[in-house]
Amino acid sequence: MIRIDGSYGEGGGQILRTSLTLSLLTGKAFELVNIRARRPKPGLRPQHLTCIKAAQKISGAEVEGARVGSLYLAFKPGKVKAGSYQFDIGTAGSTALVFQTVGLALAMAGTAKLLLKGGTHVPHAPCFHYLAEVYGPVLEALGFSFVFELRRYGFYPAGGGEVVIKINSYQPVKEPLVLKGPYQRKRVKVLSIVTEDLPSHIRTRQAKAASELLVKQGFEPIVLLEKAKAKSPGTVVFLAYPEGEKRAGFFALGKKGKPAEKVAEEAVLAFFDFYRTGKAVDPYLSDQLLLPLALTGVPFYFDSSRLTRHFFTNLWVIRHFLPGFIPEVKGDLDTPGEVTHLLG
Repeated sequence: MIRIDGSYGEGGGQILRTSLTLSLLTGKAFELVNIRARRPKPGLRPQHLTCIKAAQKISGAEVEGARVGSLYLAFKPGKVKAGSYQFDIGTAGSTALVFQTVGLALAMAGTAKLLLKGGTHVPHAPCFHYLAEVYGPVLEALGFSFVFELRRYGFYPAGGGEVVIKINSYQPVKEPLVLKGPYQRKRVKVLSIVTEDLPSHIRTRQAKAASELLVKQGFEPIVLLEKAKAKSPGTVVFLAYPEGEKRAGFFALGKKGKPAEKVAEEAVLAFFDFYRTGKAVDPYLSDQLLLPLALTGVPFYFDSSRLTRHFFTNLWVIRHFLPGFIPEVKGDLDTPGEVTHLLG
């Protein structure tokens, strides 16, 4: 049984989720100790339990230690079965992170469908639009195909969002994946979202502020306004930046007392930080790409605007299950970098 220290590196829930995915796909059992040991609330939280239960459900796994606050988990997977599944986090925990835990394994098993309930646009996790417009499209080049449907938004604290994801059977590819900057495109999609219970002028102000910042730097904003149904009030500014197979995305969330202009500024400045590096892959996708790349064995090269602690932690976990995955990494923590594997 593989033993993993959950306090290593970034020390968060990502270690658990990556371990679950790799266990499902390799059939290797693991035990995780010191789970989130250095966090203000150590151990498993409700959103982590949903990931564990989802992995257990689709594979008939044997599980020990799956309870709130537990610092220990043992997981012995069975065979993953495709089909239709429904998982309710019960809080504003991220539906995206549940999907990323089981989505690749279900694709490898066949055709599947997920109904996920919880948070769709919450802090410290990919939002729904990032999955649909960045993560999903890039993974198509690796043989994965997902169709994302947002039925209801879910903001903190009530959650209550609903996402349906159709997962098509994985189709192996042999073509290398090369994602190399810089981008030439000047058009940037700006999506401004406000829930129905908030004044509509917030949505307009967010879009206006984002557009003005982008225009000043020579970009052409393509603005979309949306009114959202949700249990908790919330606002979002999401920027999508596609060019060929390359994708990048950035979002910021509103909260009580935070001006609409500040929400827009956060998202746009994050985009500017990325664009100035001249790299192809944003900091979030850099670590999210590692797992599907390791699983498919596709030769690849990508340059990243920033190699985060999440990136290096994820690579460390992957090598517990797939020791032959040793990409060449040029760059240090929190700097731009290049990542290559099996590419002549």
